[in-house]
Amino acid sequence: MVDQSRTDNSCGTCTVCCLALGIKESGKAAGVMCQHCTGTGCGIYETRYDVCRGFLCGWRMVSQLGDAWRPDRSGILLLVVEAKDVPEEHRPSGNGMQFVILGGEKAIVRAGFADYVSTLVARNVAVYLSADSPKTLINKYLRDLVAAKDKSSVVKMLVHIYRQHVELRGINAQKPLPWVEMQ
Repeated sequence: MVDQSRTDNSCGTCTVCCLALGIKESGKAAGVMCQHCTGTGCGIYETRYDVCRGFLCGWRMVSQLGDAWRPDRSGILLLVVEAKDVPEEHRPSGNGMQFVILGGEKAIVRAGFADYVSTLVARNVAVYLSADSPKTLINKYLRDLVAAKDKSSVVKMLVHIYRQHVELRGINAQKPLPWVEMQ
């Protein structure tokens, strides 16, 4: 189950959400840096949009994730998917998790990523992957590999799914990835 308790994880100078997410209230498209971003935070923090005020990425919400998972360090923006929005078969496991890969294949092959995804899949948590593209529920592609404890094949499958998303981005003439230069 994804623990939604607020952690001590602080945004610090991370501004990945300011780039990756669309903000309807301002007309900001995903993949375009917010006009209010100073490079180290929000220039209108006290009067920022309600959607920004209420947003916490998964790294801020999942107490088990360390500093290396901060989006600007990992190249991965984690988004919690509410249990009511996941397929019925995954609802008993609670909220799902969407991994938005913005740091390229380097983000997928980095230490800990395949392990965390495998843990979630083994617990039947709904796991989605995207490259700032429509998300794909990936549990069925990983379930047997996770059960066999075949980490190498899990990584290969994650890279394959990511490449399919990048190809889709190209077909749709979207901005090339990666967007996030990992620290």
